[in-house]
Amino acid sequence: MDTIFEDKISGGSILKSKILFTVFILIFLMGVMPTVSAKDIIVGYGSGSDYTIQEAIDNAEAGDVILIKPGTYFENINVSKTGLTIKPETSGVVIQPTDNSNETVTISESGVTLTGLNIYGDVLVSLWAFDRSFEYQNDNPTYVTNNVIENGGIRVGSESSSVTISGNRVSGNGIDVSCCGSYNAIVNNEVSNSVTGISVYDERYMPPIRGNKISNCSVGIHVSGVTYDVINNEITNCGKGIVAGETGGATLIGNKITYCTDCGVEAIGYLGINYNNYFNNTVNVKIDEYSNIKGWNTTLTSGTNIIGGPYIGGNYWAKPDGTGFSQTAIDANGDGIADSAYVIDENNIDYLPLTAKYNSVPPASDFKANVTSGAAPLVVLFTDTSTGGSPTSWLWDFGDGITSKHAMNATHTFTKPGNYTISLTVENAAGNSTATKPNYIVVTDFTDLNVPIANYSSNVTKGYAPLTVQFYDLSRNAVSRVWDFNNDGIPDSSEPNPVYVYTAPGTYFVNLTIYNAKGVSSKGTTITVLESSPSSDSNSNSDSNSNSDGNSGESKKSGGSSRGGGGGGGGSPEPARNVDVKELSQVRVVSGNSVKFDFPKNATCVVYVSFDAKKTAGKTTTIAEQLKAKSTLTSNLSSGEVYKYFNLWVGNAGFATEKNIENPVVCFKVEKSWLEDKNIDQNSITLNRYSDKKWSELPVKLLREDSKYLYFKADTPGFTHFAITGNTIEKEEVAETKHESGIENLRNNTENVTVSIEQTSDQNESASIPGFKIIYGIIGLIGLFLCKSRR
Repeated sequence: MDTIFEDKISGGSILKSKILFTVFILIFLMGVMPTVSAKDIIVGYGSGSDYTIQEAIDNAEAGDVILIKPGTYFENINVSKTGLTIKPETSGVVIQPTDNSNETVTISESGVTLTGLNIYGDVLVSLWAFDRSFEYQNDNPTYVTNNVIENGGIRVGSESSSVTISGNRVSGNGIDVSCCGSYNAIVNNEVSNSVTGISVYDERYMPPIRGNKISNCSVGIHVSGVTYDVINNEITNCGKGIVAGETGGATLIGNKITYCTDCGVEAIGYLGINYNNYFNNTVNVKIDEYSNIKGWNTTLTSGTNIIGGPYIGGNYWAKPDGTGFSQTAIDANGDGIADSAYVIDENNIDYLPLTAKYNSVPPASDFKANVTSGAAPLVVLFTDTSTGGSPTSWLWDFGDGITSKHAMNATHTFTKPGNYTISLTVENAAGNSTATKPNYIVVTDFTDLNVPIANYSSNVTKGYAPLTVQFYDLSRNAVSRVWDFNNDGIPDSSEPNPVYVYTAPGTYFVNLTIYNAKGVSSKGTTITVLESSPSSDSNSNSDSNSNSDGNSGESKKSGGSSRGGGGGGGGSPEPARNVDVKELSQVRVVSGNSVKFDFPKNATCVVYVSFDAKKTAGKTTTIAEQLKAKSTLTSNLSSGEVYKYFNLWVGNAGFATEKNIENPVVCFKVEKSWLEDKNIDQNSITLNRYSDKKWSELPVKLLREDSKYLYFKADTPGFTHFAITGNTIEKEEVAETKHESGIENLRNNTENVTVSIEQTSDQNESASIPGFKIIYGIIGLIGLFLCKSRR
């Protein structure tokens, strides 16, 4: 009996050992299974890659780094994938928008880093979505850092969280953080020449707004909604330094607010205990009658204060004319704290105001410039980098007879060629210091550098549709050029003197961009196309234009345009008022290859367009337009219940013909709910095509279906206006058996296609799981050990 019991114990131990051994093997193999690693994607001229920045983003995966080679890129970019880093390979990357009405860069997914770029226009961070919680955004923080943003700003959309804005230099539109996000940080940025330097409204759990330098704005910092800590910022030459309110407010610590023309601080709502700030404005504080202010000093504490004294207590109160309280107050014991309190009004008193007497360390002047040479007119940003004691005043001399007083950092435009000596004098109560840099800025005439200067004219600027326009490139030093005739951001021509035909009424912004080794230059004008006149041809009553200077204007595109020739990107003649939604797809068209334009955003009923190319056309754009009603360019459709009207435009007009393409195909989808609601016979689905002033029916084939859609394809003679229709089921045919039989027959007719797609999908799914077969093998080994043990 004992022997049997011991054998059972022994067998059980062996079984446990085998199971443990197998588990260890499983864990080891899972640990060494291949994983997908992040990769670098190179973008730029001469990189061996034809990617634009947007194409690189579209082809990237989480964790990838997009490295951009030096150069100027004309794109509006949407970053809609998480975990990407976008930065220059070295430096010198400039991004300019092709559509000035939209943001240059939009970040619409969390976990993105945008750093080190020169961007013209706005950067929008808009992260909110139904399936993207605060927790998700906080786990995937977003960074916009160390960029130079000109003629624009950085905006954080509502309910966007965990966005860090740091180290950027922004001019034009400032930094704006909308309501209801959390953990958004604004630190160490330089903002200038904006209506509001930094604006924050109703943010939750926000870190201190810290270390920013703001100049030449109407308002330096405006906070409202809740209360924020505003710490160690420098604000100069603004209208109002800080506005606290209308609801919520701020606590101000360690800020320098100087030379603001209206006031240093406007307290509309709440102010906490504010201390160790440096004020030097004619009016330092404006207090609203409904404001709530806790105090203007903290408890006296040992420590170096904002002007170098040995105690931290209240604030330094100065005026530009030298008559401020702290500049004139008595400090008998020399401890840097005035002997009397500073009374702002009867309810607002600084009991421990700082004095200038203890500022015993003079500043040591120094400065830097963002550029030191270039062609006139040359815009230069000068930045104070002085050391030693903190300056209380600045005087810039730009060497061309112009000076700037009070500005800590200054922007100056040099309009004439020459060498300019720059000096900066800084001062505080302990003394002053001057730094001079001879011939620091070198400005040349554009002819010295052969820089490109864009210019062009046209034979007309206004006329009736269809309007034929001859453009003439009058640029200087152009090596290559790109024309955009309708401001859609898609290059239309590289010819010096192209002809373009505008087929629909509207105002079109025309842009010419030229390039050479020295840089890039652009110029824009407008072409106005009027409604067709019955008594006039395409160019009658048109305004000629012999002026080579031109004027830029805004595009109010409401129609389309066309030009014979290659692929490129044509416009749409459909009036915008009748377009419900549209989606664009770009593909390179190469002779002898099959071409497929996918529409992955599912914005319209079109899934893809394909054909075989007989001619190389380069990068070509296809536009799918889903319409609100019948196209205004077609006659009425005589029969069938209409599901959707849509247009397809492939390349420029004249490209998608039998001379250039063959075997054109359209794939579209139909909602099952529409069939049910309208009682439509699935077998009756038809694609109707409009050509030669009449509608014709194209046979369709059912490819597949999912829970929401049926997917069809149709061979088509070409791409133009389409309508998807179906017929209602007659009442006597509504019997369930007949309905099911019809669906079954249609499925049988397409069985091979459906099975093929499903098999491919299954194969891809299996192949996408590393070690899939290994795991099943190990599970089989466990079962084998268990069976042997039981024996």
